[in-house]
Amino acid sequence: MKCPRCGFKNDAKAKFCAECGAELSNERVSEQQAGAAGLIGQEVQVLFYNDSFTGKIGGIVSPTPEQVGRYKNGVVQKVVIQAANAEDETVGTVLTFIKQSKEYLGEDYNENAFKGFSHAELKKEYLKLFERVLKMKAQRGIGGPPPPTP
Repeated sequence: MKCPRCGFKNDAKAKFCAECGAELSNERVSEQQAGAAGLIGQEVQVLFYNDSFTGKIGGIVSPTPEQVGRYKNGVVQKVVIQAANAEDETVGTVLTFIKQSKEYLGEDYNENAFKGFSHAELKKEYLKLFERVLKMKAQRGIGGPPPPTP
């Protein structure tokens, strides 16, 4: 069973996550989805990290200080929960992530430089910057930038 907090794959009969200790539930998915409707529009912090075993980027929603400390090469960012059928994040949201990444990398941010970009191009640009941030953090051997302030 996959942990709803950290995404760790636990034994199907486990009552608690072996990775983060969260209580695991065997409730039906439809009941979970019905309860999740109240989460739409909520702002949460997500700890993104590079999984050294799979090489893929993973994430932990609302990470604890211990989890942030465990993934020293991770990046914490605030995101807004949207419905599964909702449109992708707005251009402004992507530009905010680009700005945070450029600031961390010590590069100048000029919003006008991105005016001609489509939404998909902006997302690609952000993902490139995000990978650079993770690489820089790994090279420096330090924790991520502080979470963005509201």
